[in-house]
Amino acid sequence: EILIGLVGSEMCIETAAEKAAALKKDYFATTLSVSPLKNAAALNETGAELEKKYGVKYLTADFKKRDGYLDSVRTSKELGLYRQHYCGCEYSLNKTVKEE
Repeated sequence: EILIGLVGSEMCIETAAEKAAALKKDYFATTLSVSPLKNAAALNETGAELEKKYGVKYLTADFKKRDGYLDSVRTSKELGLYRQHYCGCEYSLNKTVKEE
């Protein structure tokens, strides 16, 4: 089983790793790499470090490959899912609010 961290920061990836260890999951992962604005190599490096720290395997991925980002947008629309228009940090939230 895989526990996936869905929100955007290194702290959230660590929270997923910690929770995966507590729940005795086989893997943990993050969906952050689907974003064209996120560095998948850096995320995967963080995941590898957390794998060692918590003893749970990290699912190395770059979900934006093979049109992953476009597929996520298309699927979200088809399913009527909400897509946040900022990364979650206060700086991008403030920028988003100013632009609206």
